[in-house]
Amino acid sequence: MPAVVETWHRFDICRIDDLGSAIFGAELEAIQMPGRRVRGSLAFAARDGIAFSSGLIDGNVLVRGAFSADAITLGVILRIGSGSRLWLNNVSKGSAGVLLPGEECDLLCRGNALYVAATLSAARLKQQFARHGLALDRNLLDRSGLHPAPLAASAVRWLSGQVAAIHDAKSTAEIDRPGIGSNFIEVIVSHYARAPLGRDETSHPGSRAQIVRAACKYIARHLDSPISIEALSQAASTSRRTLFRAFSELLDDTPRDYVRRLRLHRIRRDLVTHTEATVSSAAQSWGMGRDMGRLARDYRTLFGESPSATLALGRALQHDTPL
Repeated sequence: MPAVVETWHRFDICRIDDLGSAIFGAELEAIQMPGRRVRGSLAFAARDGIAFSSGLIDGNVLVRGAFSADAITLGVILRIGSGSRLWLNNVSKGSAGVLLPGEECDLLCRGNALYVAATLSAARLKQQFARHGLALDRNLLDRSGLHPAPLAASAVRWLSGQVAAIHDAKSTAEIDRPGIGSNFIEVIVSHYARAPLGRDETSHPGSRAQIVRAACKYIARHLDSPISIEALSQAASTSRRTLFRAFSELLDDTPRDYVRRLRLHRIRRDLVTHTEATVSSAAQSWGMGRDMGRLARDYRTLFGESPSATLALGRALQHDTPL
């Protein structure tokens, strides 16, 4: 039988906002972290009720959110920089994970990363296991998490070569590739048939990951209000020193800089999406209106453009007029 050909649609990553759709159909939050601004490309394909997503991400970025409200996503990291983390766990080449419907993922990507993922219904997943003569491990659908073992090196090499060829295209394009998605499904289904998901490395309440997770939850709830280090330490049930150490180790950031980074992202979102927004009003909404000069400098450093340039982009998009 001739090989099944899949058409992949490739798009350049031009702004941090483009990573909001790093997984097909998802609406994710992408946060520029310290270091290189993100560049690269995203690619998508669909076949037999399965959506395939891939990304080549060069830069330091935190991407988080739910991939789908009603479908399961299985993914593999084919290449990634040292110090990258998924659910605040260390990840490396070959790391595989599953995200259940409605649950959230957070990926801290450092350096150059390449991934491929498949999003499909539970019924479709069961069909894929049956198709390959394998039994679906009941733990696979119990919870989101990382598989305890990496994908076989030979599978990673093959997938890396095939997926990288999509991203090597010189421009935004439709690219026909033979069977990448179907072969990926076969590889990942076979991998998950061998062993259940391992326990989360962050289950101990005193771990650094638990500290960062608790602090980030507090920050998300109070981002539009003053946030003190004392309040963060109390929310994470730890000392100031340990709080700073945990942020430095896991996010390569300080708590204060992380809060400021998130607020700059919220200002950017308001400038792009709110019709009546101004730079001043957006800054005031997120508690950053006292020093507009510093705001402009920090904003340009983070996003590579001024707040006014983002505002102009937002208004052009809202009125569907060319820049």
